[in-house]
Parts: sequence; C-alpha cells; structure tokens
Amino acid sequence: MPEFIRILKSESWFFVFFRCVLALVVGLLSWPVVIFLIDLYDMYSPILEEDSMQWVVMASALSLLLCLIMIIWSWIRKPSAADLAIEVEKANPQLRDLLNCAVELQKKSKSQNLTFMENRVLQTTEGQVRSIVWGKGTRPSSLYWVSVLLGLGVGTGLAVWGTGQSPVRKAIDSLSDEPGLTVSTSLTGTLTQEEGPPSNEFTRGSDVSIFADIIRGHRGQKEAKIEYLLGEETESIDMLETSVIGRFEYVVPAIRETFEYRVVTPSLVTEWHRVIPYDPPALKSALWKIIPPAYLKMESFEHDGFGYVRVPEGSEISLNLEVEPLPERVDAKLISMDGNLSLESNQTRFTHTFVLDREWKGHLELYDLDKPERPPIIYDDLVFAPIPDEPPLVEITEPAKDLQLPSDATFLIEVFASDDHGVSDVRMRIEHAGESEEETIFVDPIEKEKRLTYVFDLSERALAVGDVLTYMALASDNKEPESQLARSEIYFIEVLPPEGNSTDAEGGDMEGETKEIPVRDFINKTKKIIRSTYDAMLESDESKIERLAVALSSDALGLKHEMTKVYDENEGSFPTVDGIDLGELLNEATYHIEQTEIYAGDQMLQESLEPSGKTLRKLVQLYALMQKMQKQKSKGKGKPSENEETADGEQEPQEQEPGKDPAEQLRELAEDLDKLKEMENRQKGLNREMGRSAEAGVEGEQNKETAQEQEDLRRDLQELRDEWYKESGKLGDVASLDQAGEEMKGAAGDLRRDQPREAQPQGELASEALGNAISEVEGKMAGIAASMVEQLGEQAGGLAKGQRQLGESTDKAQPGDGEKLKETQEQLNEMIEELLEDIDQTARAMGGFNENATEDLLKEARESREGGIERSGKRAENSLLYEAFPQAKKEEDKVAQNLEELEKGLEQVENKLRNLGNSALQELAQRLQRNLEQLPGLGEEELREEAKELAKAIGSMPNASEDERLQNLTQFFEQMGFSEEPSKGKSMAAAAMTEALELVEQFFWQNAKQDLLKRNLETSSAPNRYKRQVEEYFRRIAEGE
Repeated sequence: MPEFIRILKSESWFFVFFRCVLALVVGLLSWPVVIFLIDLYDMYSPILEEDSMQWVVMASALSLLLCLIMIIWSWIRKPSAADLAIEVEKANPQLRDLLNCAVELQKKSKSQNLTFMENRVLQTTEGQVRSIVWGKGTRPSSLYWVSVLLGLGVGTGLAVWGTGQSPVRKAIDSLSDEPGLTVSTSLTGTLTQEEGPPSNEFTRGSDVSIFADIIRGHRGQKEAKIEYLLGEETESIDMLETSVIGRFEYVVPAIRETFEYRVVTPSLVTEWHRVIPYDPPALKSALWKIIPPAYLKMESFEHDGFGYVRVPEGSEISLNLEVEPLPERVDAKLISMDGNLSLESNQTRFTHTFVLDREWKGHLELYDLDKPERPPIIYDDLVFAPIPDEPPLVEITEPAKDLQLPSDATFLIEVFASDDHGVSDVRMRIEHAGESEEETIFVDPIEKEKRLTYVFDLSERALAVGDVLTYMALASDNKEPESQLARSEIYFIEVLPPEGNSTDAEGGDMEGETKEIPVRDFINKTKKIIRSTYDAMLESDESKIERLAVALSSDALGLKHEMTKVYDENEGSFPTVDGIDLGELLNEATYHIEQTEIYAGDQMLQESLEPSGKTLRKLVQLYALMQKMQKQKSKGKGKPSENEETADGEQEPQEQEPGKDPAEQLRELAEDLDKLKEMENRQKGLNREMGRSAEAGVEGEQNKETAQEQEDLRRDLQELRDEWYKESGKLGDVASLDQAGEEMKGAAGDLRRDQPREAQPQGELASEALGNAISEVEGKMAGIAASMVEQLGEQAGGLAKGQRQLGESTDKAQPGDGEKLKETQEQLNEMIEELLEDIDQTARAMGGFNENATEDLLKEARESREGGIERSGKRAENSLLYEAFPQAKKEEDKVAQNLEELEKGLEQVENKLRNLGNSALQELAQRLQRNLEQLPGLGEEELREEAKELAKAIGSMPNASEDERLQNLTQFFEQMGFSEEPSKGKSMAAAAMTEALELVEQFFWQNAKQDLLKRNLETSSAPNRYKRQVEEYFRRIAEGE
C-alpha cells in the first residue's frame, strides 16, 4: 500500500478520535443539564426518596446515550481518503491536485492496469509524501483543544454541582441504612412512659399520640401529614410540629376502633401502620376491711377505694378486690414500700390480708396475663396511717414528793393512771437496800382512767435511821400480745428519827473551825442522778442512751469532786456521833458515787443504780446524825441560824439565726409549745403544793424543796427564753416568759423564807403568764399555717383567673390561634399540677400542728383531682391542638370552676386556722356558753349589760356586715340592751345565744371547739379537793349518816 494512502487512513482515524472526545464533552455537559431540569421538577412536584434513584439513573442514561450517538455518528461519518485528500490539497496548494489524482489512480489500479503516465503520477506523489503537511488540513486547530478542555472543566464542575442537588441527594440517601423518617406511638400526656412502635395497642378510650421524627427533610424543609383510612376512603391531615425540631405529633382522641395510618412527607412515605384499641383489666370494686385488735373492743369498718385512711395500730386489713370478667386472666399486684406482692386470686376476685404495724403506702396494678407485653393499669395511691396505741400514763398525785419519816410511819398514796384504751394493771414498786418488791393495787374492771389508793406502812419493813426507800407507780395497758409499761416519777423516803424529820437547816455545822457540809445538796444531787438513770433506762435509742450515760457520768464525777473537796477541807475534824465517824460516812458515799461514775461511763445503767442507792443511804445517814448532833447542840446553845445560798446567772442574747421556712418554723414552735405545756403543768403542781403548805402552815425543808423545784423550773424557762431572744432579738417576744420567770423567782424566794402563803399568788401569776405564752405560740403557729394556706389560695385564685381569661380568648379564637392557646393551657396545666403537689406538701407539714388542717388540705387536693382538673386540662390542651375551640372552651370552664372551688376550700381552711389564734372569737364562744348556763339567774340590769356586750362582740365578728343572721342577732341584743324589761325576753335571748354560739362554732373545727369549751370548764371548775369533799358529802347523805 502506498505511503500516502496509509497516511490518509491514519488521519481518518484521528478525525474519528477527535469527534469522540467532543462527544464525551457534550455528554458530560448534558448530565447536569438534565439534573437541573429534574431538580426544577422536584421543586414543584417533590420526588419521593425511593423514586429518586430512578430519576438520577435516567439522567445519566440520557447523557450516556447522547454521547454514544455522537460517537456512532462519528464512526459512520468517518471521512474517506479522497475526502481527506481534498482537505490536504487545500492546505498544500503547491501539490496542484497531484494528491487527488494519485488517490483516484490508486483506486483505479485495483480494478485495471494503469498506464505509464498514471504510474508516473503515483510515483511522483509517493516521492513528495515527506514534504506534505498532512495534519494542517485534517486535524483540529488549537482553538478546538481549548474548547475541549474548557468543556471538560465546565462539565466536571456542573457534574459536581449536580451531585448536591435534591434528586441526587435523595438517591444517595435511599442507599443509606439510616431511616429518614421514624414513627412512634405513646399515650398522650405521659412523660415517663417509653414510646412504642408505630403499630401498637392502647387502652380503649385513651388519647394516643403518633410521633413522626423527620431526619431528612425535603429541600431543607420538614413537614408531615398523616393519611388514615376512614371507611373505604383515605383522609389526610397535617401533623403539628412539637417543641423538638423535626418532630411532629398527631393525637388520636379517645380511640375506639382500629386506626390505620401512614405518615407522608414530601420525600418520604411510611408503610401502613395500625393502632389497635383493647379492653384492659378494669377494677369493679376495691373494698378494704379493717379489723381493729381484739383488745380494743372496736367494731370493724370498711373503706372503699383508695385515699388516706387512719386505722388503729395492729389492725388486720383485708382487701377484697373484684375485677371485670374480661379479659379472662388477670393478675393484681400491690406495689408498696414492702415490695411487689401478687394477690391471691379466684377468677375475678382477689384477696390479701396483712397487719398494720407502721404506715403503709402503696398502689394497685392490674396485668393482663394473656398479653404480658401490655403495660399494667395503675390506680391511685392508698395510705394507711396507724393510730398508735399510746403507752399508759401514771402519776402519784398524793403525796407526790420526797418524804422524811420515822420508821413506823404510815401514809396514804393516791395514784392516777390513764390509757387511751384501758389500764389493765397498776402496781406499786418499792426499792430498799438494792432489793425491790411490787404489789398490785389494781381493781377491776379495765377502764381508761383509774384513781387508786395505797397504804404505805413503814413498820412492816425492817428499817433503821438513815435508810432510804424508793417508791414509784407502774401501770400497764391492755395492748396485746405484750402490754406497754409506764412509770411514774420516782420519790424517796428518808428514814429519820421522829424528832428529826423536819429541820430548817440546809446543811450542818460542826465544832471548831470546820466548814459547813452541804449534805442536803449532796442528797438532792444524788436523787437527781438516780431519777435520771431510771429515765435513761426507758430510752430505746442507742445514741440517746449513750449521751445520757455520759451526762450521768459527768454529774456523778462532779458530785464526787464536791464531796472530796468537803472531806479534804474538814479532814481530821469530823465528829463521831453514836460511835459513827461522820467523815468516814462521807468518804464511803464518795467511794460509791465514784462507782456510779464508772458504771455510767461504761453505759451500765442498771448496775449503776446500786452504788447510787448506797451513796444516797450513806448521805441520809450522815444527815440524820448531823441533825441529832445539832439538836444536842441547840439544847445548850440555841437553834443555829439558817444558811441560804442563791445563784443567779444571766445569758446575753446572741445573734439571730437566719429565717427558716414556714414548715420548719411550725416544727420548732410545736416543740416549744410542748415544753411550755410541760412547764405549765409543773407550775400548776407547784401551785397545788404551795396551797397545801399554806393551809397546813408547813415550814422548813418541805418549803425549801418546793423552792428548789420552783428554781429548777425557772432555769428551764430561762433556757427557752434565751433561745427565743437569740432568734428574734425582741424583748416583746419574750415578755410573757420574762413575767413568768420573775414571778417564779419571787415565789421561790418566799418559799425559802417559809412564806408559802405569799408565794402562792406569784405561782398563780406565773402559771397565768405561761398560759399567755402558750396562747401566743398557738397564735403564731396558726398565723404561719394560715399564711401558708393563704399563699396556696392566692395561687389557686390566680390560676382560676388565668384559666377564665384563656377561656375568653378561646371563645374568640380564629383558625391558626390554636398553637398559641395550647401553649398557654400547657403552662396552666403544669402550674396546676405544681399547686396540687404544694398543697400535699403543706398538708404533711401541718401534721404535727393540726390534723384537721392536714385532712382538709388533702381533701381539697383529692377532690380537685377526682373532679377531673388534670384530665380536663389535658383535654383542653388536646382540643386546642386541633383547634376544636368549643370543646376546648367547655373543658377550660371545668378547670376554672374546679380552681375556684379549690380557692374557696383553701380560704375556709385559712379562716379556721386564723380563728384558732383569734382570742376575741374564743372569748365570745366562752361568753355565750357561760351566759346560757347563767341566764336563769341573771337580773334585769345584768342581762341588759350582757346584751350590750354581746351585741358589740357579735357585730365585730368576721363577715358580720354581710351575714344576715349575724346582723339580726346584733340588732336583737342591741334592742334588749335598751329594753326596760329585758327579763321577759329570756327565752328569746336563750334561743338567740344558742344561734350565735352555733355561728361562732362554724369558725372552728369540731375538736378545736370542744377543746375550747373544755378549757373554759377547767378554768371555771372547782379544785379536785373540793370535788372529793362534795362527793363524800353526798355519799354520807345517801347512806343516812
């Protein structure tokens, strides 16, 4: 083959190659163009993610097809040698058509022989092959290559741009394992329950929330619709966006039938899912039967449902539970602090029995055994609060003091014992020389209160001067299986010679330069140690026993040091009386109290009693011998003078502590109130003692002991006073305590001067001042409690007002307002839930102050919940969610009405609490009660004056200007106050007073009213000693004496 022909054929293939390169560039440029067109279509008609891959493949196929067509066309249109020769001739004009002729001749040579001249042309052409520029006419210019490179660059850039467009991203995402849309379901309004799968089961009638979480939106936007089947048609509705970005919710209200649905977004569609309603286990009745312990002799009673129930401690509680017959297999569990307990079942009935020994709190859960994957049905909490069987109380009412008697004395002991359910046994316990004996003095039948007497004959025991007997009363109640034991105060009998059982001396003087021995002080401190030891032995708290043991050891150590000091100061100068060295007695007493210190330090309290008793016996023996010695001295030298020692201490006020929350203040005030009442009782006991001493003209040691008790009480009061002043820094807050302290101090001084008659009025004033302090504390507690309830009432009122305003906005709402109104209702629902929780907490805080307030507050919260306040609030929220404004308005009105009723109930509790500290109302109730009793004996002038005072008092009652009955009563008593013959209207006055008393009683709880009248009777009733005289008088008349 000639060289020029070979070259022309090569150039022909180069031409095809150049066209193929151009085809690739065109194909590369066409792909983003097609993607752009598809993206434009997706903008107005979104393409589903599952279909996007087909669109991208189609775009790629179109570009590839275009490229292939151009390549095939280039192949088909490949230029021939003659065509290329023409182009080469144009580029090389010096050939003068030589190449064209040669190509034609070469073609001719294939079919016939050429002439010489024709061969000469071929040879000439062959000879000029190297001089011809072949590519100049057949190959593209540099501009072509620039265009190709530019096309490749632009095509690549556009292709990269195309991969970021929505259809391509959807196609890539469709290959990912991560879902772009997830669907879950849960009960509406449940924050703690985990979300379930899209196809799920729920209790029939429940509100079900369907949640759609869109991970991949359409073109940066996230929106969702839900399509559901309604009969044979498919309905569609927009889902509402939640506070979580990308999360949408649709609520199926009160589901009754199977709900088949799917979630649709512009680029994603889920499968069809089903929400299926089912009938859960349902409670038909829950009856709790409470059987109190047999020894209480109380009838059993029943409680239906749940809530808060107070029952006697130790009661047997039986649960009889009945459930609906469907589903057939149901399990019932009690979930409590004791653990989870499955109840014994008999088809649709369940039973359970337990004994209540402490507070029990739990709730009931019902399970469908055929569907264990279903959640349980949970019911409200039930609380059984035990009413404890309090231990008995026992006290020795006569003589109720330590005695100094000869060994042949006989005296009468009066014992009072009481128990909340019944006293079963009363015994006297007498201890002497480390041995004890008990004697029962109880007389049947078992009663809540017993007054008994016991004749104590010392001559029945082998006693010597200086012996000490300890006596106390013990009482047991009828609690089963083991009774509770109580002990009275411990009293001591010092056996002294007949002529020495009463003395004015505090200690004893000895001859020479010896100093006074404060033996009575040693005796009193030893008695205090013994009493404190018995008290510590009654404690059950190990830490408290340890603290008390340390305190006892410290007291014993202090007493040992004092006695050692006295012995050292008088060593070698102690006299001998009746052959007994008084110094040796004191030394022995010191040894025994040291043993007490050791035992108490080791917390061996029982063992410490024996050395304490020996110490006391040695000291009493020392005291008796000293009295004998003094009597002998007084015969020749006259009676020794008295010696008194007083010591007063003041405590400076300290900085105030920061304020506490109301609940903490109530607790501390309750503790202070108990202390004040205990001090008041002690003061009244001292007042009775002073009265008896004044009537009997008692002098000497008995008055000094009473003075010491009065001084001890004053010191206890001073400690409380200092605590109050430390907290407040205001003298006005401790004025009553200061007054009581001053009166106590004066009474103690008069008693030390053997003037009980002058001391008694001061003791009565001290008791009155303590009573005032008690009233002040009760008033403070009532005020704090009322303020706490007032705040709750204000919250309820504010929420009610806000709910009413929301209802008005809902009534005027337009489409599109639902989301904003729903958010407001959601906030109100949260605040209502917080309010109910605050009411429960406040009720618990008042448990130690006023159980009526606790029960009323719990009742108000419970009634609000049972009234559906939470349920209506949630329904209103759901209705606003779907802009069902009439239904929302209806539920909102229910919530507002419930809040208004709650506010009124809280206001009533607040008023009752405030009235507990309202002295004017209390005085009015007492006055009306007293007038009703004294009305028949009142004269006209007295009745007229009393009517005026009643008119003024009733007119100043709360709500007197608004209550028509109070206005009529005020007017009636005003007219009677100016009547010329008021006695003619006594019957009407009695009726008016009765009605007024009923109105006043409405301001108090029932038990508070009874306590008020009881206190009035106590202040106006005759003393017990006069009652006994009157009872004896009528007994003698009945027996004809």
